[in-house]
Amino acid sequence: MPLVDHMKYLRAACAVSLTGSSVGAAHALHWSQSSVTRAIQSLEEALQQVVFDRSARGMQVTASWDELLQRCVRAFQFLAIAPQHKAGPSGALAWLGCRFALGVGPRHLRVLLSLAATGSETVTAAQLGVSQSAVHQSLVQLEHFSGKKLFTRSRLHGLRVTELGDQVIHGCKLFHAELAQADEVLTGLSGQVSGQLTIGTLPFSVGPLLPMAVNKLLQALPGVQVTVVDGTYDVLIHRLRDAEIDLIVGALRLDFAIQGLMQETLFVDGLAVVVRAGHPLAVHPTLSWQQLADAQWIMPMPQTPAQAVFEQALANAGLSLPVAQLRVNSALMMQSLLMQSDRLAMMSPRQIQSEIQAGLLVVLPLAMPQDVRSIGLIRRSGLLLTPAMQTLLEACRLVATQLTRENPVNKPNA
Repeated sequence: MPLVDHMKYLRAACAVSLTGSSVGAAHALHWSQSSVTRAIQSLEEALQQVVFDRSARGMQVTASWDELLQRCVRAFQFLAIAPQHKAGPSGALAWLGCRFALGVGPRHLRVLLSLAATGSETVTAAQLGVSQSAVHQSLVQLEHFSGKKLFTRSRLHGLRVTELGDQVIHGCKLFHAELAQADEVLTGLSGQVSGQLTIGTLPFSVGPLLPMAVNKLLQALPGVQVTVVDGTYDVLIHRLRDAEIDLIVGALRLDFAIQGLMQETLFVDGLAVVVRAGHPLAVHPTLSWQQLADAQWIMPMPQTPAQAVFEQALANAGLSLPVAQLRVNSALMMQSLLMQSDRLAMMSPRQIQSEIQAGLLVVLPLAMPQDVRSIGLIRRSGLLLTPAMQTLLEACRLVATQLTRENPVNKPNA
């Protein structure tokens, strides 16, 4: 049974870990001391674990549960998003002053997240296998805990999430993600390293980096399940903030400043102009940008690092931007278009290394701007890393070092 299904017991355990005693936890939770004691006993019996050592000095978290309860405390902090009691506690204790964090249970969370996805009490009831009246009752309780409406209702559009509802749903997703990671750590106490990682990749910026890193991860931890999804920058950032994915690998933005997220540069990546083998321009030993004035391009996507380098290259040559007749956000589609036409595209030679070596694509001999893209990782900040995530990050750094040692500036003929 996942830890989220033991929310009531976990509240007691977290409160004891923060206050140092069942008396302090009872005061913080507004429970009786005997209720706190029974909750701890129930948690230990359900999980078959010793969570606390008891002594005359109070209750001390066991060494094996220290990290687990840190994760659980962090999870409950994500629920401290609705209005708090006046003069309530702060810091790690803040959630103990929040009616929402103290009141919701697993059933409420399931209903809330389903309603956010479906916008319908009827559909949510069918998904969860409960009556519509049960869903409605849970929603009423959720809005009581939050102190305000989480949804607006209309006959035409069903349920619409309010601004507070967005904040609450975001916090609940992070709560679930944090407890899911705690589940992985709990499983690891028995010597089995497992878990799931979902990695988002940005187009035209992964190349051999991620495949090599994932292979290293799975060789080291065969019990881990990995899912790789692709998407645009904005979509993946939104999913990362909501903990729907664990990591983004790709081209980084220079103006990055997103609360709750951090990025790490692995290496800098050069770009080049690429055409099919046998292209009329491919026979020239040297080329100038002016010779490309009438070329047809597959344009980079707007507001991407590749677009910035493309614009800089044309500006340096005194050329105006071509009409954006064709933009492609798929590496496979772009390669197919290149090989079936005389179009040009700006790509990373590292991204198409296999196609270049196979003689399918050719890099044109053009001077490129000094501007380069930074390739790296974006993840949520402040996390306690799971063994799987720590191993993946180390694998990415190792592979990046190997790639840049072999070809520091990403020259196509290196």
